[in-house]
Amino acid sequence: MTTSVPGDAIHIRLRRELAEYLARPHRTKKLRAETRDLVHRLFRKTRKGLADGWTLLEALNPEDGDIATASQLKAALRDQLVKQQGNRCCYCRRWLVNTAYARPIEHVLPKASYAQFSLHFWNLAVACTDCNSKKTNTIWGSIDPNRLKYPLPSSIEDWYHPRFHDYDQHIRYVRLESNETTVIVYQGKTPQGMALCNSLLRHIAAKEMLIANNPALSSFVATINECGDRFDAAKTEKLRDFQDELGASVTRMIDI
Repeated sequence: MTTSVPGDAIHIRLRRELAEYLARPHRTKKLRAETRDLVHRLFRKTRKGLADGWTLLEALNPEDGDIATASQLKAALRDQLVKQQGNRCCYCRRWLVNTAYARPIEHVLPKASYAQFSLHFWNLAVACTDCNSKKTNTIWGSIDPNRLKYPLPSSIEDWYHPRFHDYDQHIRYVRLESNETTVIVYQGKTPQGMALCNSLLRHIAAKEMLIANNPALSSFVATINECGDRFDAAKTEKLRDFQDELGASVTRMIDI
């Protein structure tokens, strides 16, 4: 049996969330109207599958007359999504660290396979680096990569969609910490919740417990994470690559 919010309630909430975002698409008030027009133009270029919206976003350049940069648009989008998520990761529900580096924008249907949805508001959420790195370009469910209309909430019954589904209805988690140890358990309550636990959350819990219960490793990871946004884009990318490899190494330790 699946548990979900009634369809009308979901659509009302999603429309409200979109309206809240479009009211503040830029942190600077005087630039919001023009930025809203820019967002609409970028979205129109992607919705027919003609372009990857994230690539268009990264190509924005004020020197060429663009009203905003990619980082400015992402910052405003992240502000809204984080607020809607209660400052927690859309998948594991851990608190999000207050840096852009530690709060990547997640494409629920990965942009590598669904470029037409790369700027679709329903397809965007904010994850922690662990969940974002573990999921990468994994496709959940059986959504046709060639379809041009975003799937409706009622059509997603075998996987968890963080923008459509009520987390508490689908997943139960327990986190216990003491001076010496950390224990984390996720349990799926529905087919969607169980799918998320099996595909992602069991790995996240195992990784966090391995790191948290190893003082030396925990201290090292904390030092790396604190670097956050201190570096320029090139160095930040290298740091992210190192963090991804470190995470992969920890995952291999878990899977042995």
